[in-house]
Amino acid sequence: MRLLVTRAECGVYLSVSVFGTDEVFNRYIREAQMFDLKPLMCEGVYEDIMSASPVGDYALLLSGGSYEHEGQRYEFAGLGAVIAYFAYARYIFTGHQVDTAYGVVRKVYNDAEVVSREERRDLRGLYMQQAQALWIDCERYMRAVGLCGADDKGVRRRTIRMKLI
Repeated sequence: MRLLVTRAECGVYLSVSVFGTDEVFNRYIREAQMFDLKPLMCEGVYEDIMSASPVGDYALLLSGGSYEHEGQRYEFAGLGAVIAYFAYARYIFTGHQVDTAYGVVRKVYNDAEVVSREERRDLRGLYMQQAQALWIDCERYMRAVGLCGADDKGVRRRTIRMKLI
């Protein structure tokens, strides 16, 4: 599967640890593309953009920027930012757990305190909400340039339920 962003590109938006490996973080990017982004996009556009040689030009959609629609100028962050936030939400929730012969473990250091599961869950929810807000701008761009029609049922809204405490 083609990755639409890199760990370094995610680091532009979020504080991604420089000590992790690209291989590990790429797993979260891949999951974000498959499980978070795919259900939101028009199927044809998603399949084309993920193909090894896309037919369409998706440079502005991926990197974001500005465009005009009906005489109005709009700015949006692009799919790269959406994927970065979705991937980081996954990373922040499970990123420091390792599967070993003794089960799933988490490294603990003498001079650090582990962030609780509840705090990680809350952070994951926050980053998922931010990804959703960025996605709405991408969806507007896609409709404006005709990548998905106004009546296209392929673009679905995804709702995230949050429990406030």
